[in-house]
Amino acid sequence: MPRQSPVVGIDLGTTFSAIAYVNSETGRAEVIPSPEQERITPSVVFFEGTDNVIVGKLAKQNAAADPDNVVEFVKREMGKPIEDISNKGQVEFRGWSRTFFGKKYGAQSISALILKKLKLDAETRLGVAVSDAVITCPAYFGDNERAATKEAGIIAGFNVLGVLDEPVAAALAYGLDKLDRDQKVFVFDLGGGTFDVAILEIKGGGIRELAANGDHRLGGKDWDDALIKHVASRFSEKFGSDPLTDNSSYYDLQFRVVGLKEALSRMGAAKLTCNHAGNSLSLQITREEFQELTQPLVEKCRVLCDIVLVEAGLEWGGIDTVLLVGGATRMPMIREMVRRVTGKTPSEELNPDECVAHGAAWQALLLAAKGGAVQNDLTRWIPSGLVVEKVTTHNLWTEALRDGTELRNFLMVPKFTPVPLEVTKVFRTLFDNQSSVEISVLEEGEPAADNTCAPDEANKIGETTIVDIPPSPKGSSIEITFKYNADGMLEASGKHRASGRSSSLTVVRPGGLSQKDRDAAVRHIGKMTVSG
Repeated sequence: MPRQSPVVGIDLGTTFSAIAYVNSETGRAEVIPSPEQERITPSVVFFEGTDNVIVGKLAKQNAAADPDNVVEFVKREMGKPIEDISNKGQVEFRGWSRTFFGKKYGAQSISALILKKLKLDAETRLGVAVSDAVITCPAYFGDNERAATKEAGIIAGFNVLGVLDEPVAAALAYGLDKLDRDQKVFVFDLGGGTFDVAILEIKGGGIRELAANGDHRLGGKDWDDALIKHVASRFSEKFGSDPLTDNSSYYDLQFRVVGLKEALSRMGAAKLTCNHAGNSLSLQITREEFQELTQPLVEKCRVLCDIVLVEAGLEWGGIDTVLLVGGATRMPMIREMVRRVTGKTPSEELNPDECVAHGAAWQALLLAAKGGAVQNDLTRWIPSGLVVEKVTTHNLWTEALRDGTELRNFLMVPKFTPVPLEVTKVFRTLFDNQSSVEISVLEEGEPAADNTCAPDEANKIGETTIVDIPPSPKGSSIEITFKYNADGMLEASGKHRASGRSSSLTVVRPGGLSQKDRDAAVRHIGKMTVSG
């Protein structure tokens, strides 16, 4: 048992989540099991009432019996506002929410309930209060999703030290005892609902992210869905009714399909029974059939592997180690594809389900130690000089007129720039006595030769306005600064250079909560009873 309140690392997953800490006696990162003796907790929330929820395995089991009060796969909705947000009548950001017992919940609040369960479990097991945490997210998450992840942690009652890319966490878990050997590591992270590929470098006692790519709407769930659609189609052919039209039948089939998928990772064939509307269908599915049904998904993964290699400026011969992360990498078709593409046998050192939480626990300890928040019995386990470097995974832009006529996005921060960072560029006012300047913050998109792109080639993630500019002539300089802090959160600021007066900017993230709404969520989630 730790001698002080531990800092923890949390893998907030689409289908499963885990919490870990560094044991002060052994110097090892350890997953903290739940009171139900589960090392990983299903990321499923079942609403029993206005103030009571069940999170985890029991919630998953309740899905078929009461599907209207269950929510899962919420990670895919992170960063979305609760309501649609439109500008001049055009919808720009699609909202997402679920309503239970008359109360509307966004992705942050649902995720906060999962995090609260993990927090309570850790406190029960360790016998002390748990507050400081690092929470992981996919490397390919944008600023909105990262901000929402941090908000979810705050709502759950954590002091969020940072938001860490999942491939970086996996590399940290792998490379902590190998810092004396320079190597390049390829991380293939296929979880339940998101997919990351990243290349990291272990060199000079540090770990640096070189390149990352991915798809945060691709994961093991898509393999499940392919099987579900196949079985439902066969059922419809025989009985003339579709089990997917009934929520209870759907959740029952989903539960059985997950078991079938796991069985096909061990055997060449397995059986499944589908029940709906008083009828029952028993099917045998072979591993070859499963691979044929899901080949397009495997191909998506393969293409992203090649893309990230090019983005890192490497060839497969320059990769020293391949790491498989995420439960979906247990599928033989994935392992075979990775082995074929990379020409290497993946390392077996890591537990795919737990390594991200382990790495997050080490990052939490590193950050807490820098702030002087942990005692020597823990800091003695940190390798001397260890530094974890991260990069931006998206291009960042601001919108302006080129030559005073054509609206373009101007590149502020190229992707794969190390963070933390601060970049300032100068733009010009368009009119005499211009009193305000509108600024847009955008991400993604690919730059042309002049480091610009068309307005519709990037996604707007925030709008700000510099106000109260003193009267000045056309062409006055406006300094725009983008700043990424250590946990990858974006800040923006601006200054009217001629007068020296600064104007503060607030980046309004479409998926973010106002301080008032966040405080209300903290109060509401804080009073809710969460059990497993």
